[in-house]
Order: sequence, then C-alpha cells, then structure tokens
Amino acid sequence: MKKNILSAILMSTVILSAVAPISGVNADTNSTNSDIAKQDATISSAQSAQAQAQTQVDSIQAKIGSIQAKQADLKNKMEKLKVEGKKLNTQVSTLRQNINERNSSLQAQARSAQVNSSTTGYLDAVVNSKSLSDAIQKVTAMATVTSANKNMLDQQQKDIKSVQDKLAENQKNDGIMVAAQNDLTKQTKDLAGQEAQLKVAQLNYQLTITTAQDKKQELQAQKAAAEKAATEQANKTKAAAEAVAKANAAPIIQMPKTTESSSVSTASAEDMTVSSSSTTNVNPTTPSKNVSSTNTVTNTKSTPTPSSSSNNSSGYTIPSTHYGTNPGTYVAPTCTFYVKSVMGSRVGDYWGNGEDWAASASADGFTVDNNPVAGSTVAVFGPNVRGGSYGHVAVVESVNKAAGTMVIGEAIDLGNGYFNTTSTVKISDANYGFIHV
Repeated sequence: MKKNILSAILMSTVILSAVAPISGVNADTNSTNSDIAKQDATISSAQSAQAQAQTQVDSIQAKIGSIQAKQADLKNKMEKLKVEGKKLNTQVSTLRQNINERNSSLQAQARSAQVNSSTTGYLDAVVNSKSLSDAIQKVTAMATVTSANKNMLDQQQKDIKSVQDKLAENQKNDGIMVAAQNDLTKQTKDLAGQEAQLKVAQLNYQLTITTAQDKKQELQAQKAAAEKAATEQANKTKAAAEAVAKANAAPIIQMPKTTESSSVSTASAEDMTVSSSSTTNVNPTTPSKNVSSTNTVTNTKSTPTPSSSSNNSSGYTIPSTHYGTNPGTYVAPTCTFYVKSVMGSRVGDYWGNGEDWAASASADGFTVDNNPVAGSTVAVFGPNVRGGSYGHVAVVESVNKAAGTMVIGEAIDLGNGYFNTTSTVKISDANYGFIHV
C-alpha cells in the first residue's frame, strides 16, 4: 500500500514536470500568457499533490503513534511481571529454608532413634508403667510425638510441591515476558521502517511544491538518499531475520553422557526419602563463596527422585534421576530451553531461570563448582553477566584452561531475537559456577 501511494506521488511529480516545465519569460505577449497559464496549472497540480502527500504523512504519523502506545503498554506489563517474579523467588527461598530446617529436625530424630533404640524404649516405658492410667498417659504422649512427625513429613511434601509449582509459575511468567520482548523488538523494527517511509513522503511533498530548479535538484538528491536508507533498513531487517532463521534451523545435538565409575546407595523403601550432602564453592545468590548444603528429595509425583547417586573418577556427585527429556517445561527459544534440549534428562525439568539453576541443581544433589568439563557441565552466569537480568546457562563444549577460556553452546538474544550459536568466553564469566551432569 505504501509503495502504491509513493508511486502515485512520484508519478504526479513526473506529470507536473512534463506538463508545466519552468521556462523563461518571453517578450511575446501570447507566449507570456501561455507561460502564465502553464504556471497556474503547475500551482494547481502542486496543491493537489501537496494534499495527497500530507494525507500520507498524517497516515504514517498515526501508525507511529499507535506503535509507540503499544510499546509503552508492553513495557508496563514487563515491569509488573518482573516484580511478580521477584516475589515468587522470595517465596521459593523461604520454602527451601523451611524444608532444610525440617530435614535437620527429622534427621536428628532418626539418629536419636537409632542410637537410643527408641522402639525398645517405648515398649519398656509402657510395660514398666506404675498403673493403667500411667500406661495410657505414656501411650498418648508417644502418639502425639508420632503424629507431630507425620505432620512434619506431610508439610515437607507440600512445601516441596509448592516450590516446584512456584518455579513453574515463574517460568510461565518468563514466557509472557519473552513474548512481549519479541513483540517489542518486531514493533521497533516496524517503527524504523515507518519512519524511513515518512521521510520519503515528506521529501516527496517538498519536491512536488518546489519550483526553483536548484532546490528541486537538492531535494531530489535527499529523496534518493532517503529511499536508499529505507532500502538498506529493509535489507538489514530481512538479513537479520534470515540469520536467526538459519541459526535456529541447525539441529540441536544431544550431548552423550560421560562414562562414570559409580558407587550406588539405594534409598530406603520404607520412607522413600534420600538424604545427600554435597559441598560446593558456588552460592547462587552470592557467587564465589564456599557453601555446604544438605539436600533431601522426597519421592512425590511432582518431584524428580534420585534413585541412586554416583561419583565419577573426578569425584563429582551426579545423582541418577527420573527427569523427563521434553524441553517444553522451559520457555522456547530461551537459554534454559536450549540446555534442556541438549542435555535432556541429565538436567532438571523445573530448575527456574538461568540464575536459579546452580541452587536447584545443588538442592537435587549435583556437584556445583568452578571447574568446567567439556561435554558434562552446564555453565551458569549471574544476572547481567551474559544474557540479561535473569541469568544465563549454556553447555560447555570445550575448555582451554591455559588461556582461561571455553567454548559454549547457547541460545542468546543479542538484539534481534533468540538464536542458537557457539561462543568463546572467559571461564571466569560463569560466576555462578558449573553443574556437573
């Protein structure tokens, strides 16, 4: 439609030039009158062309105003979703703290029961009661303790389920934000094209109403430059879209799991609870500090359950898990979706944003440290280090420790939308550490 309008204005300019060229004043009266009549025709045609050009200018300005209003609305939505995401992260941290505290309490009770032979003690207490009333009171007290422990276990399962639900909700909100960001990027490109077309229309307007040959020549040069800029802008936008499409068309290759020397410890079939202790030198909220963590995973429907754990030849703890292979638990085509696509069941289904992965993996029993290993580690970057304010994750493909660099496979947005690529970065850039999977 824009091209048709521009073509019409250009055609009117050509017609005006053909019908009424500017000529010198002739001494002959008849010739002068003829030239005046031609100038009158030129002025009338120019006024008509001016109105047509102004109509096009008004139309393009209205479209620009509409796009700018949509941009403002999208930015407001993104800010609100970001605030909600921070609230959910705070709730997740509180739930994890409650889980760890209950773990400590339950483990302490279990150790006490093993050391003091509590089952025999309970029977002796009842048998040695002084009276029936005394025995009833002791049985009631023991039942109260048992009920409290059961309630604690029930709450433990509810909190673990709540953690995963909140992380899933956070990831859903992230999907909304990614869609909004992509939409904003597209609208910005459309706005650039509209602005270029507006400049062409305005120059056409000035060119049509101008009668001075020197000004006309100058405006024609400006119009040609504006059309060239508009064409270059359109070519850049098309090339960027084609580059993203080509990058995303490349197949994602599954990384083979490295051979491990494993020592298996099976979870108790009675309580279906596995406790594991691991020490890492990465803190997801404060990088580069040593953190010792004790993590418990309960066998519930919504929680991946380690059935066994193994230590490979380098001493890394890599639990055997029941994670799924579908990357659809993460938002496509973000970095978390990419890593899940590459690693499959070797990484969790609900580990949150990029900045959350180190904490989530550590909580599930994986070793997280500062030692990258090609093909079997996930690099974790903190907010605004690489990939934006939500952190970033990538697959380590090769490592050059002498140079302090590594090659990573990733999905990243550099301003024209997410695309899959490989990049060489500093090892130290992964300031939230490396997950061994």
